[in-house]
Amino acid sequence: MTEVPEVEHSREPTLSFFRDYTHQQKTFLQGKIICDLSAGRGYIAHLFEEAGATVKAFDLFPDQNKFAKSPVCKIDLQQKFPIEDASIDIAICCETIEHLPNQFFLFQEVARIIKPGGVFILTTPNSSSLRSRFSQFMMESEHYGAPAPNELNAFTTWEGSKDGYFSKLFISGVLRLRTLAALNQLALKKIHPTQRSSTSAFLLFWYPVLYYFNWKSLKKQIKHDSANADIYRTIFKINTSLNVLLGKHLIMEFEKE
Repeated sequence: MTEVPEVEHSREPTLSFFRDYTHQQKTFLQGKIICDLSAGRGYIAHLFEEAGATVKAFDLFPDQNKFAKSPVCKIDLQQKFPIEDASIDIAICCETIEHLPNQFFLFQEVARIIKPGGVFILTTPNSSSLRSRFSQFMMESEHYGAPAPNELNAFTTWEGSKDGYFSKLFISGVLRLRTLAALNQLALKKIHPTQRSSTSAFLLFWYPVLYYFNWKSLKKQIKHDSANADIYRTIFKINTSLNVLLGKHLIMEFEKE
């Protein structure tokens, strides 16, 4: 098995997922147009290139590219994307949305550029895991071993550039990301499993309490709005999913309706 290289832009679970995804979907990916909205070092874009896809790669700092053969163009994900409407089969955004203040705009633009039936794959730290929920309770931080972002590290200017980016000030949970996508006609297709956290597994003794309160909320919502019962059941299923509660990372796959 090929070793996953160290790529600063992305966490290992993301790299491993895309390595497996491009291998398993190689036939499907032949000739598809892929848009990597946060290419970083270009490793993930390169995996899609090797699978036979046509890759359009973008990044706020395109000079980072070390792997992709395709040119990486500059993009600001908080401005209208320089990409034509309904021209992309699969859009990916890795380890980036947690740095963006206007996340609704990202989903809006992704929905504009992908074709009907097209796919959007998003990866981000899992703030919906039991470990992260515990960390938020204890320190209002992504991880109990590190302080929350503050004015000392909230914004980083890229070396040799006037451009910069926020730290993880805008980490969003799975339900919020699902809602932002749904508002833009992007339906959640799958939450891919990732490496599980031992801390989350330890905290699993709280699961019956969590399940009960979500079940109670579900019954109340259906009682008052039975016409939308399927939506409430979907939310209940996600919020009680062991895949979500135990996973270290979120890898979400959406489909344009």
